Amino acid sequence: MSPTPEEVEALRARAERLRGQVERATGAFHKITEDFGRLEVTAVSADRLVTATVGAEGRLRRLVLDPAIYRQSDADHLARTIEETIEVAVNGAQDRVRTVLKDYVPEELIDAHLNRDADGIIGGFTDQLRER
Repeated sequence: MSPTPEEVEALRARAERLRGQVERATGAFHKITEDFGRLEVTAVSADRLVTATVGAEGRLRRLVLDPAIYRQSDADHLARTIEETIEVAVNGAQDRVRTVLKDYVPEELIDAHLNRDADGIIGGFTDQLRER
């Protein structure tokens, strides 16, 4: 069974939209790469004793502990404070990544990327090819 002229035209229009998205993303690739390389988010704990800096990928780049932290004897509290401070920085980095990518990548693909969801990324691309 051959596709109808309307189906062919819908596929052509979809292919043209995808081509435009790819061209925009490719054209911006170097800028995005540079932005991600420089992107850092720093968070400071409420008690100001822990400072954590993460990059665009959400990995810890720097952890600074104020020397006053050694006056505390509660190691569990210190561990929680470090974890919470890193989490705040990671969330901030994810927000910044989302802002950089929003004009080039559909939101569901950004979410899949940030959640390290390979199936979601592949499925999202597959959906993009099937729809619209």
